Amino acid sequence: MADWKSPMRADPSEWLVLNAGAPLKFRLLTELHNLTVADPNVAKLKAECLAWPTARQEMRYQRQDGSWGGVALGGDPRKNERSTERTLWWLYELTWDRESKEVRNAAKMLKSFLTHKKEIPLFEFKAQVKQDPLRERHYRWLLKIAALPLLARGGYLEDKVLDAVEELMNNVMSFVSDPVSRRPVEHVGVGLPQLRPEAFREHYVFIPDVYILRTFAHVPMMLDSQRARNILKKIFDYVLSPDYQDLGYDIGSIRTARGSIPRSFGIQLRPIEEYTEKGNLEELFYLLEQFARLGLINRYPILMGYLEWLVAQQQKDGRWDLPQKYFGAKPLYQSWVRLEKDWKSPNRRIADVTFRIMLILRYQYERQIKMLDRGADMYAF
Repeated sequence: MADWKSPMRADPSEWLVLNAGAPLKFRLLTELHNLTVADPNVAKLKAECLAWPTARQEMRYQRQDGSWGGVALGGDPRKNERSTERTLWWLYELTWDRESKEVRNAAKMLKSFLTHKKEIPLFEFKAQVKQDPLRERHYRWLLKIAALPLLARGGYLEDKVLDAVEELMNNVMSFVSDPVSRRPVEHVGVGLPQLRPEAFREHYVFIPDVYILRTFAHVPMMLDSQRARNILKKIFDYVLSPDYQDLGYDIGSIRTARGSIPRSFGIQLRPIEEYTEKGNLEELFYLLEQFARLGLINRYPILMGYLEWLVAQQQKDGRWDLPQKYFGAKPLYQSWVRLEKDWKSPNRRIADVTFRIMLILRYQYERQIKMLDRGADMYAF
């Protein structure tokens, strides 16, 4: 009977257990092979993950307010800058969760972004939003949307978070259903095109972006609702449409009294050759994982094309030994986070890449059964 391993030439799990670091081995055994910490070997790996030297070292930089660097958002994904978003996402990748004090402290700060209080910590935006109501309202929504996937990934799937996710889904659907979504920007002078005023809802343009994709991808119970599944399909049909893809990574800008605010983080899909030649294949891996978590890869030929290319690169022993030049010298810290300490050893690079592709295959197979209403014995690959 077909399962998520069917497309692979061989199962590299045994090789990963022998060659990968503790965080990767723990995730391999729990996420891909369904073991639990009741197994003594898995429990030992969990303890090793919590004592991971680089993670423990990063704890020294957490501030009393729960943030890292006094900064909420990750900023430029091409730079390794300390921020709450980047550090917390990295800890999640290393298997940390709400059981740790540091994650709980950060979550307390993130939950404050979900409130309607008059005063909330705006961190790096405090100076920019001063005496500019439009900017303040925009950044309130931006911080709220950035906080949701961080809370969801940490296991904070409580009513307050789920209500905020549903509100976000309805606002995004409202934008996608409006005719303005077919031409959301207008060219005014030089620089980025400006988002049209009629595209705003509640002082924010709810055009789908990477943050919104990540939010929905880490709330798996959305797939239990037929209504939510239908809305998600319509939202991402729009994302894959030429109208959206023509906008690119830099979606546009928002005009305010104190200048324009760039609206970046667009979900841009490019030819596979462009990813490999420019050395940012891990950006594609990251996007594929989010779409796989939603069960939507099978819905779009371009995403299936990426997956077929990846499967074709697998070696006979099951490993993916892709050239390091495909990934560049540094990881895109706001997107795909490397689990291994470094890639000086080829085995560490191969382990990272192999695990990531296996993770995509697992989610792609299991989630598409529910999202696309397929039978459990169907493997549309």
